[in-house]
Amino acid sequence: MQQATAREAHFDTFYGAMAFGSGPAPPPRRQLTQDVDCDVCVIGGGLAGLWTARALAARGHEVVVIERARVGAGASGRNAGFVGPGYALAPERLARRVGPQATRELWDLSREGVEIVRAVAHAAGLAPVAGRLEVSLADDEAATRRRADWLARCLHVPCEAWSTRELRDVLRTERYYQALHFPESFQLDPLALARHLAAALEEEGVRIFEASEARTADLAGVRKHVATAGGRVRAHHVVLCAGVLSGRVWPEVARAAMPVSTYVGVSEDVGDRLGAAVQFAGGVSDMRRTGNYFRRVGDRLLWGTDATTRTGTPRGLADRLAREIGRTFPALKGVRIEHAWAGTMAYAVHAMPLIGRLEPGVWIASCFGGHGLNTTAMAGELVASGIVEGDERWKQFAPFGIVGAGGLAGRFAAELALRAASLRRQ
Repeated sequence: MQQATAREAHFDTFYGAMAFGSGPAPPPRRQLTQDVDCDVCVIGGGLAGLWTARALAARGHEVVVIERARVGAGASGRNAGFVGPGYALAPERLARRVGPQATRELWDLSREGVEIVRAVAHAAGLAPVAGRLEVSLADDEAATRRRADWLARCLHVPCEAWSTRELRDVLRTERYYQALHFPESFQLDPLALARHLAAALEEEGVRIFEASEARTADLAGVRKHVATAGGRVRAHHVVLCAGVLSGRVWPEVARAAMPVSTYVGVSEDVGDRLGAAVQFAGGVSDMRRTGNYFRRVGDRLLWGTDATTRTGTPRGLADRLAREIGRTFPALKGVRIEHAWAGTMAYAVHAMPLIGRLEPGVWIASCFGGHGLNTTAMAGELVASGIVEGDERWKQFAPFGIVGAGGLAGRFAAELALRAASLRRQ
């Protein structure tokens, strides 16, 4: 327990109270130290678990959330805060897999998630910043316009193709050419969102226990038991919302979730120099599989890059991120990175989230693959409406299913593919 507390204190120091405006971390919540009863036990205090608990509580269900560390301490609080429709699987590939009609229906579900987050963010005063650019490193205006036309025609996505001149008016770099502008997307502080959701849930009577990892579970029968080191939760339904699951509760799901890390840093306050390089207020990402992504945070630049199956923060990460920024924006050459970290998310082999019912009374909302800010909100609604109202929209995700990631061999193969993609970035 002392080791876990020290680890989370470090998390709060270098991330929670720095440039995002999340403010100091709230006091740790209580651990589960006795047996409790409820309608639904939610495993995981990230955004998936919090949105699911919110949707269930709104339908009158008594909910208990157990979190192995602290609320938002995983990928939910360590990402760049980009909110927009879609999934980790590119829409063109999704259409080839399930067809145009199913793709439109899945896309519309993801858009519902965006609007849920937008409404909560505005009501909570989280200051969402509108707009996202997807930029190209190749000078091919015809291809950019074809993609914009396809997204508008097939998925009804509000999308504008920007010329090189339009893009370079707001991003002062010769590295990028054309861009797609997505006006319905926005950015926010993801940790502040998680903390707001948790506080609001507690006001509604939802019990949240931190430092309470699910160690064993008996999920058979009508009344299910989930045990932590200090107590048990007895519930009619259990929802698995943890990111990279330990395998103790549902081994098959754990084998299907592959950890993938990305690296993020936030620069020092650079004042007017930032405006000389980046005048676009929203989020920016390039069109590569393991490309860069960034956004302004006041007078600082948040910069993300890469994807790897390795976990942990590598040595020299801050210097590496600073060099990437300098290569992209000469006006920011020499800028220092004050905070750098790795964020580890869960991917399924098919790059689509795992959402739905595993068996009677056992549900899942996991493996959002770096696109969780919108899809966790949508998943929470689907799971809650499935439990309470018998809504079967979650079956739209059934074609993807739980597919084993191949263990160590699968991770090795995935790492080789990600390394190859990284080399193509140079």
